[in-house]
Amino acid sequence: MPKVKAAPAPVATTKKTSTVAVAAAPKKKMTAYNEFMKTELPKYKEKHAGVDHKEAFKAVAQLWKDSPKNPKRGQ
Repeated sequence: MPKVKAAPAPVATTKKTSTVAVAAAPKKKMTAYNEFMKTELPKYKEKHAGVDHKEAFKAVAQLWKDSPKNPKRGQ
């Protein structure tokens, strides 16, 4: 008996509806770390103009360790 090739299943495009669903979904609250980085990284870059992004990010992450905004500080 010869094998019959099955026709490929039609692909449903849900991109349009998925973007609408994503846009309507409520945003998650930013973590304390993300809020800290969002506010402190630009301040650090302004004070230390010659530092590249990677080094500035490392420095601000170190500041996070001892920040009063850090809920895990001292653990």
